[in-house]
This record gives sequence, structure tokens and C-alpha cells, in this order.
Amino acid sequence: MKLLCLTFVFLVSTILTAATPPDATVYQNFLQCFTTQTRALPNTLADVVFPQTAAGYTPALRNYIRNARFNTTASPKPAIVIVARSEAHVQAAVVCTKTLKFQLKTRSGGHDYEGVSYVSNLPFFLLDMSSFRDITVEGETAWIGAGVTLVQKNLDENAVEMVHKWQFVAPKTDPGLFMRVLLQPVTRNKVETVRASVLALFLGKSSEVLSLLNKDFPELGLKQENCTELTWIQSVLWWDNHDNATLVKPEVLLERNLDTASYGKRKSDFVEKEITKEGLDYLMKKMIEVGKIGLVFNPYGGKVSEVATTKTPFPHRTKLYKVQHSMNWKDPGPEAETSFLEKAKSFYSYMAPFVTKNPRHTYLNYRDLDIGVNSHGPNAYREGEVYGRKYFGENFDRLVKVKSTVDPENFFRDEQSVPTLPSKPANTPAKPAL
Repeated sequence: MKLLCLTFVFLVSTILTAATPPDATVYQNFLQCFTTQTRALPNTLADVVFPQTAAGYTPALRNYIRNARFNTTASPKPAIVIVARSEAHVQAAVVCTKTLKFQLKTRSGGHDYEGVSYVSNLPFFLLDMSSFRDITVEGETAWIGAGVTLVQKNLDENAVEMVHKWQFVAPKTDPGLFMRVLLQPVTRNKVETVRASVLALFLGKSSEVLSLLNKDFPELGLKQENCTELTWIQSVLWWDNHDNATLVKPEVLLERNLDTASYGKRKSDFVEKEITKEGLDYLMKKMIEVGKIGLVFNPYGGKVSEVATTKTPFPHRTKLYKVQHSMNWKDPGPEAETSFLEKAKSFYSYMAPFVTKNPRHTYLNYRDLDIGVNSHGPNAYREGEVYGRKYFGENFDRLVKVKSTVDPENFFRDEQSVPTLPSKPANTPAKPAL
């Protein structure tokens, strides 16, 4: 059985170098350029190019905004939203944005917890590529077989023991088994505690995973009723509709509405050595103290660790697991935001002794502007190196070389994009001998 996973990451933006003309003029100039580049009639682009006055502008802008912090009246808005329907639209958007000397923010359908792909302090256009959903496989067949979804197991008592054991099992178990742990402060019978939940997916039969885990991880107390045997695509649908996963068509995955009702902050870490029981107990007590903080432990190992750390930009393949910090709240307003952001930073500091150091590595898809931003001025390389080595490790240098070769003008950029190499100072003529 072969399982092919394709991941698309779009991390592009650009620069502003001139004063901005009035919105109407901007739109007319952009539309003229866009129609020239695409050879399309203006009346055929009503669902592609949206000025701020268009009825479809707000729905197009709000599509794929994952964090309500960046969906307020005070949030900077693009002058134009381009919802690309073809590669020609993407090419035209880039050319015309550069011609009009605007900044370009590019958004797809992935994680963007910091609004980097659709917010800017400079006048900008937004290129939305979330409509690009087709996957073409050439020369390879992707077989999707049966899988087992393990029903969520909640443990309040003995959570420390279970999570401690998980660290020794999840990264090293059968490559067909993925087990993540969720930690969340809860109140049980008026007592504050931490709930530990195990969510897992196994590519195989329920009898196989029962035998495996009852041998290697008996602390879970796994039973047949904890397993639901589904095809892989049904297991994805199961999380949205437990009772009717087998009846729901896979196409609904492309039509799901995203919940933007809550405000949030994400941070991340990597663990390379198992945290002691004492350390886990300390962290869980700090979670109760901070409140509203959630942690997700995602194990590595398996196929991830079989690829060399320098083979791709992703350098964290030898780590035991990744930690996502999640802080969510529903209270609007700057006071609540300031309070919860400070709580997120506080817990991040509590986590420091147990994670990677020098640098403290971070997961790119959980963007975190706290670790550094780039002003793209004279010190752009040094500023980029601060967050770049946390995201890419030793691969940062190679990425900078590639960036400097393919985009020497740094047209595609954002607050945490890969910088170009610093400019070499001009040769200073030697002083004549006296």
C-alpha cells in the first residue's frame, strides 16, 4: 500500500516603494494591467478581482481568516483581493502588483495564526489561492486503504504517568500508528485538573492496533469499543461527523466553513529528550495556573525521521515530538488580547527548560511573530537570521542563497520571509601614498 501526501506551502509577499494613488485609480490601473496580462474581458473577472467597493470583497477577504484577532474593523485591509482561478491569474497578479509598486500578500488554505498572509501595515493587495485544490499524480499511484481511528481517551487521574509513557512509545512505535496527546485544563467536581486525551490513527486492522498497544502501552487500557474501522478518507470525515462519516461525501472537505469566532495565539516547541515525570507535573500545574492554555504533542519518528535533516528545508526530523501551544479566548477588545497574549508568553517561558535550545526551534506552519520580525531595511539579513534559524536550523543558509538567486530584489516578502544576502559594500579606492 502506498500513501502519497502532498503539502503546498505558499509564503510570498512583496514591497512598497511609492505613495499610493486613490483607491478608484488603483483598481482601474490594476484591472487594465490584469486584463492585458490575462487577455480576459473585464466583465469576466467579477469573481476574480474584488475592489473594496465590490459586494464580494468582504466574503473573499474573510475566507480562510483563522484568527478573529485579524478580522476586526481596525485590521488593515487590502486595496484589492484577487481570487485566482488559474495559473494565469497568479502570474498576472504578481506582474501587476509589481508594476503598481504595491505589497503583495499571498494566502492559500493552510495555517496562518498570525495573519501574515493577509495583513500588512503597508498598502497591499491580497492574492488568494485557496481555489487551487486539485491534486495531479503522475507516474505514481496513491492507494488509500482501511484505517482505524481510535476514539478519544480522556484521563484526569494518572495523566502524568500516561503522558510520560507516551513519550517512549509514540515516536518509536509502528510507522502506521500516529498518536497525538492533547492536554487541557478542566474542572472536575469543583477541582481544577488537567485532562490528557490521546487521539490516534492506525493504518491497518483494529485487531492489529489492539495487540500492539496492549503490549507496548497498556496504560491506555485500549478496548475494541475504542476503535472505529474506516477507510482513510472516512477517518478524516469522522472528526466532523462521528455518526455519519461513512455517508458523507469527501467533497465536503473542500466546503467546510471555518470557525473564526474565537481569538487566539499559537506558539510551538520541539522536544528532543523525554520530559521527566517531575517536569510534566510542573507543566500541568502551570497550565492550571495560567488557564485556557492547551498543548498538543505530535510525535515524530517513522517516515519523518528517515529523511535527512538537510534533504528539505524542514530540519526537525530527529526530534521526539513537536509541541503546539494554544491560547483561545472569545472576549473582544485590546484589554483581553493583551492579557491572554501575556499568559501565552508566560507559559512559553515555563516550557523553556524542557525543549530545544540555542536556538529554541519553532514550527514554521505555526507562525509566531514573537520570535522575530523583519523590517527589510539595512539589517534585513541579521533580522531574518534570528527567526530563520529557529524555523530552518542549518538549512537557513542554503535558503538564503536560493532566495538571493531567484528573487534578488526581495519582491516576495513578509514579516518572516527568508531574506537575501546582505549587499557587499562598494570597493573603496585606496588612499594615495604620502
